[in-house]
Amino acid sequence: PIPFFHQLQKNCPGGYLSVPVAGAGTANTEFESITGMNLDFFGPGEYPYKTVLKKTACESVAFDLKNLGYSAHAIHNNEATFYDRNRVFAQLGFDTFTPIEYMNNIERNPTGWCKDKILTGEIIKTLDSTPGPDYIYTISVQGHGKYPSFEYYCQQIQEMDQFIRSLINTLRARKEPIVLVMYGDHLPGFEWTEEEMKNGSLFQTEYVVWNNMNLPPVKQDVEAYQLAAHVLDMVGI
Repeated sequence: PIPFFHQLQKNCPGGYLSVPVAGAGTANTEFESITGMNLDFFGPGEYPYKTVLKKTACESVAFDLKNLGYSAHAIHNNEATFYDRNRVFAQLGFDTFTPIEYMNNIERNPTGWCKDKILTGEIIKTLDSTPGPDYIYTISVQGHGKYPSFEYYCQQIQEMDQFIRSLINTLRARKEPIVLVMYGDHLPGFEWTEEEMKNGSLFQTEYVVWNNMNLPPVKQDVEAYQLAAHVLDMVGI
């Protein structure tokens, strides 16, 4: 169901991504990839988004890139209060946050999640909103559980694959250097076992780095908290 993503995996940098959660818990993978911190250093079952980040700011890729002249933005085609992101993103250094409340002409899938194709326009609007370089963190929800069936899941990721193709075709037309990092936050919540997995793990997803800078297509497995540093290394930051 995802031919375009598989094509990107062949031609672009990428590999397995070790994530802290399986079946649910998006915000913790997100936390690791934005801050570079390992959740092993927090209490079992803790969500920093629901605890410490409500009260205090935190070092992050957003703050680091802002020191280099970037603007930092977050986009999410779901409600702003989901995982308290409306409070947390400012603490993580984002200048702006566009949740679903600010989006028009939303289409929903049969289980009620917003379709991801709306994100292409939102990402372009955000890129156009500042004259300088941008760091944009986008969280998509179309493939979110629960799933009535495995076939339904396949249908949703097929549409997400079409969204990725449309986003990349749109980005290709822009005259600025672009790095687009795409990763899965966790495996879907089916009753799978490690033995059924090609890589023998329920805590690995995959990531791929499309770019228009001819970065060498290096394959490297990384932890979610290493992802940002790995990509910034690639581009010499």
